[in-house]
Amino acid sequence: MNPATETASPRSSGLDTLPAQVRAIVGSILGISPDLATGSAALVADLGATSLDFVELVMAVEDTFGVDIPDAEADRLITVDDLVALIVRERAQR
Repeated sequence: MNPATETASPRSSGLDTLPAQVRAIVGSILGISPDLATGSAALVADLGATSLDFVELVMAVEDTFGVDIPDAEADRLITVDDLVALIVRERAQR
């Protein structure tokens, strides 16, 4: 890889499971410890995500995992587990 174009990703951080990668992204976007982004944590009620955070989160997930998340699906995200499940569904449709 060209060092000038190489970017850090959750996978390159040594995180080898999808949930761990998603927790890292959620933590980064929301400015919290990934440890707080447990599977059952509600993105808004528990973690304080705003509508702008949701946009950034969806964009980061799409870029990181190479999936397209329709707006209708993004609107139904409640928990971190919902986000993980959505990524799995979108990957399966490829």
